[in-house]
Amino acid sequence: MGDATIDTTLEVLRRSELGRGLRQPDLEQIAARVRTIAARAGQTVCTCGEPGGSMFIVADGRLRASVPDANGQGRLLGYLGRGDHFGEMALLTEGRRTATVLAVLDSRLLELDRQAFDELLDSVPRFAANLSRTLGFRLDAANRGRQRRPVPAIVAIVHGSPRARQLVRSLATALDERGERLAIVDGPPAPSGVLEEFARLLSTHDRVLLDLPRDRPAGELAAALLHCEEVLWLVEPGDLDAAQRRLEEVLSEAPSISAHVRVIWLLRENDRVAPAVGQKWELREQDLKVVLSDDVPRPSLAQQRSITRLVRHLQGIRVGVALGGGGARGMAHLGVLRALDRAGICIDLIAGTSSGAMIGLCYAAGYTPDEGVGYFETELTPHRLVRKFPGGSQWYLWTMFQVGAWDRKLRRYFHNWTFEQLPIPLCTLSVDLITGEQIVRDRGDAVNAVLESINLPMIARPICRDGMALVDGGILNNLPADVLVQRGAELIIGVDVVTKLPHRFSGMRAGQPAMRLSRPGAMETLIRVTEVQAYGINCLRAGAVDLLIAPDTSPFDFTAFSRTRELADAGEAAAEAVLPQLKQMLADLENRHIASDGR
Repeated sequence: MGDATIDTTLEVLRRSELGRGLRQPDLEQIAARVRTIAARAGQTVCTCGEPGGSMFIVADGRLRASVPDANGQGRLLGYLGRGDHFGEMALLTEGRRTATVLAVLDSRLLELDRQAFDELLDSVPRFAANLSRTLGFRLDAANRGRQRRPVPAIVAIVHGSPRARQLVRSLATALDERGERLAIVDGPPAPSGVLEEFARLLSTHDRVLLDLPRDRPAGELAAALLHCEEVLWLVEPGDLDAAQRRLEEVLSEAPSISAHVRVIWLLRENDRVAPAVGQKWELREQDLKVVLSDDVPRPSLAQQRSITRLVRHLQGIRVGVALGGGGARGMAHLGVLRALDRAGICIDLIAGTSSGAMIGLCYAAGYTPDEGVGYFETELTPHRLVRKFPGGSQWYLWTMFQVGAWDRKLRRYFHNWTFEQLPIPLCTLSVDLITGEQIVRDRGDAVNAVLESINLPMIARPICRDGMALVDGGILNNLPADVLVQRGAELIIGVDVVTKLPHRFSGMRAGQPAMRLSRPGAMETLIRVTEVQAYGINCLRAGAVDLLIAPDTSPFDFTAFSRTRELADAGEAAAEAVLPQLKQMLADLENRHIASDGR
């Protein structure tokens, strides 16, 4: 191995996770034991299930790791770039390869055979420690059900207007601010040298952005997009038909591109939600919404947040919030969300049960927490004469279910919007009394789903829909953090508004002499049963939560919607108390991703 080759190998090792903190003599010892191999684009380096006799460190290039799925099509685990390593599990367990690794671009790998690997574990303790560290991250993620989403390095942005093209610059600026070395390519590369151009750019940059006008010939677009790992197809509300026709033309040239296409809706400031388009898009990936301000030099807060969500998406990071049920106590969620907004913490997806589903819809639809406070206080507070009547608020709640008032009140603000139109992905939980299973809604009419999720059993009749009898999701899962895990959230904030039961029930307190106990009414008892049930279930369901925010709502009744502002203030105070911890967790998550990307 010549001096230049040795120097190159040492630099690769120094920048890799395995070389982290190693002294020069240790790096030289590893460099002396590896051999350099080349993998041409399209070549399989190792196959899942075959015996493994070596591990690899990526010197340059791009590879994809996948495992077979039930359909015989490989399920993508992720991409591998400079400094990443793979194949060590077969050496540690003396077993077989756990994934198939294919070169996407021409790649250069450093191969370490079993004998050299075993000797280095003994002679270079820091090498063994670094290996344990990366395996520990993977094991921790697996134990918590978290799997890092693939991070695309070759991203195309296809736009149809000068306004839409603004997103390229906004996204590039945001990625640059996060320390990414970005290469922007204007127009499609020459068809004969696409792979070579991508390989050249990725040897000195972290990511490549292709800036592609939609009016280029379909065949030319297809040739460029065929090798992209993600295609962001920009659509403006008034441009839907033209955008769809063009996409269909491109897909007819290269159907495999559809697996990597994601529609990005470009909304204006006054667009609350995206247009309803039914089944127009038959793509594997869920669309995203981005707000673009007309004032380019001074982007709005809504644009900044939506760009942050898009950047997180490209970095493989998702922050989710689980909003638990609790009747009027769920109004505390509004204060939690207000505190997160003020701190600049963006939420990428929401799961809600019961009143948490209702607040989740409000926030996912783009209403501010303060707007939500005003709406719910106005709509859900009974007349003052009703409140003066003993148990009046409880009977007002019962009446709302009996006369179908919930539907009318919610549609006043959320109309007939569907989940697919919402700027922030939302899912809601209910329970089917026929099968006894929880039902997760994330498609179709959003108000209908909320009505199912808040449908208190014993107070209201089940909602019969789609062959199911649906009631409040809180009877099985009042804090739906596990649903966020299934949807790829890496950091989950749980908001539990029933961590403490009210001290009094029908005027009685624990330890009160029996002779002084009163006899509670039927409605009081039903509501108390709901409270106790939610309290017990949340204690069991909090395991998937990374950070729990638990406002003390015990001074508030289950039906105290007239105290929405006080409840929101309690939620805000609870969130502010943990903001330093949350910010540190976010920083750690982002730093971990930067380190694993080799930056």
